[in-house]
Amino acid sequence: MLGSGRSLSSGRATRGAVGLIHHTTDSWCSGRTMADTLAELATQLEMRVKDLRGTRDHAALLAAARDAGDQIERRRGTLDGDAHEALKVVQRMTFNAAADCWPGWSVPDEPIKSDHLLAARDLAERSLDLVQELGFGPLRLGTGAWLVGAFDLALGRYDEAIDIFRGARQNYVDASAPGLVLLTDGYVAIARQLAGDQANGEDLDQVCKRIAAGGFEDGDEWIAQLRMALDVFTRQNS
Repeated sequence: MLGSGRSLSSGRATRGAVGLIHHTTDSWCSGRTMADTLAELATQLEMRVKDLRGTRDHAALLAAARDAGDQIERRRGTLDGDAHEALKVVQRMTFNAAADCWPGWSVPDEPIKSDHLLAARDLAERSLDLVQELGFGPLRLGTGAWLVGAFDLALGRYDEAIDIFRGARQNYVDASAPGLVLLTDGYVAIARQLAGDQANGEDLDQVCKRIAAGGFEDGDEWIAQLRMALDVFTRQNS
């Protein structure tokens, strides 16, 4: 799934997407666009990135999101109200673009490309940095950290993934989000199983039983999500 480049080659699609981003920012700098503020420019750039979501051309999506973030951060100046709103858009945009490229959501129909995983992880880390800078609180910190760890999981960096998931888990504890604590426990269990370390801690079945017993509104979805991720990365390693 990460390697798909439908209708256009990845190189041409990426150049086209980045060209649209530069056209928008160049127009803003010369006063020829409707964007009167940095936040408005960020929203315009986000719409162009959104157009690439769902195209399955992850190379183009990642390049466009990265370039849009670069354009905003170069122009941000001090963190006034306008810059704050613009960075909120960048945080959301980089998180969503990275999350779209995580292969654990479903069994990929094409080989997973490590360069795409690395580029998406960079975006996820960038998004997490902005969550911290903007002071969004422990729930958002947990989700941002989880996504970084999810890419370490996909890359086979199991020890790193476990460390990050445990940090995310603590954020969820601080946010009083017990369901997400258990969901993160499930990802720790997956990483340990894939690393061949099943002697310490709960296995995935035990975590799923605890989720099911918790009566969470999204519990069934979380269990399916965990089992799908284990299936995807077990196949990847086979």
